[in-house]
Amino acid sequence: RYRIDGVEVQGRPAGIPLADAGTASRYFSLAPGKRVLTASITNARGVESKPVRVEVDVKPNEKMPALHLLAVGVTNYRDHSLSQGVQFAAADAAAVADSFAARGQGLFSQVNIRRLPDRQATKSNIEATIAELAQQAAPQDVFIVYLAGHGVAFDGEYHFVPWEARYTNEQALRKQSLNQQQLRDLLKMIPAEKTLVILDTCNSGAFSLAGRGLDEKRALDRLSRLTGRAIIAASTAKQMALEGHEGHGVFTYALLQGLQGQADHNKNQLIEVGELADHIEQLVPEITLKRWGYEQFPIRDLKGSSFAVGRRP
Repeated sequence: RYRIDGVEVQGRPAGIPLADAGTASRYFSLAPGKRVLTASITNARGVESKPVRVEVDVKPNEKMPALHLLAVGVTNYRDHSLSQGVQFAAADAAAVADSFAARGQGLFSQVNIRRLPDRQATKSNIEATIAELAQQAAPQDVFIVYLAGHGVAFDGEYHFVPWEARYTNEQALRKQSLNQQQLRDLLKMIPAEKTLVILDTCNSGAFSLAGRGLDEKRALDRLSRLTGRAIIAASTAKQMALEGHEGHGVFTYALLQGLQGQADHNKNQLIEVGELADHIEQLVPEITLKRWGYEQFPIRDLKGSSFAVGRRP
C-alpha cells in the first residue's frame, strides 16, 4: 500500500510473488516540492505493517498543469421512482462543467472535460471514464470529480447511485451502486496530487430512505479519511432537493457563485479550493435559513495545502 503525502495510490496487487531478492520496487512520478512517500504491507486479514517512510524534494517542472474534470449528473433514472428529489442533477453537472472549463482558461495548459449525463452515467461508464482520465493526468495536474444524483449510506459506507439502478429493495440498490471501496480504488488510480471530489448527492430521503442524513455525513467523512482526497459535499434535505434555488440545487448554486468570483476572498484573482469551500459553507446555510427556515450545513474535508481550480472572470 503506497501513499504520497498521505494520499493513497494504487499499490501492488495481492498474490504477485516478490522478486528473487525478496523485494518489490515501484517508480513514481511526483509533483514538485517536498514529498513524503510511505509503503506498507497488509496481510490476508487486513492487518497493516508499520510503513517504510522516505522524504524527497522534487525539482519544479516548468510545464503548466492541466485540469481534468469528470462531471456526472443523473436526473432521469432508469427507475423513475428514484428521480424524485434530483430534478437539477444533470443540469447542475452541465453547469459545473461549463464553469470550470471557462474558469480554467489561462490557468491550465489544457482543460480536459468529460460529461456523463443521465443514461450515460452508468456504473461502468463512471469507472471507465475515471480510469481513462487518470491515465492522462500527471502528478502536477488538477483532477476534479463531480457527482450529482442520489447518494446513500449503507452500514457507514457511502454509495453513489448510477443511472441504471433499480430500487426493488435495499440490498439490490446497495449491489448496483458505486460503493465506497470502488470509489476508493478509482481515486487511487489518479496520480494528480491536487484532487478534489465534489458530491451533490445527499438527498436519499426522497426515495424512502429518510432519516439517514447523519449516516451520510459520517460516511462522507470516512470516505475522505480513507482516500486522503479533498472532499466538498452537500447535505440536502428532501424539500430543498425538490425546490432548489435559482434553477439549481442549493449546494451547486453556491459552488457556481463561488466560481463566478465570489469565492476569491483574498482578491488574488484565483479561485482556490479552500476559498470555494469557505464560500459554500457560508452561503448554503444562509439560503436554506431564508427559504426554508432552517440551516443546512455542507461537508468539507480538505487535505494538504489549498490549490487554484480557476481564474476569476
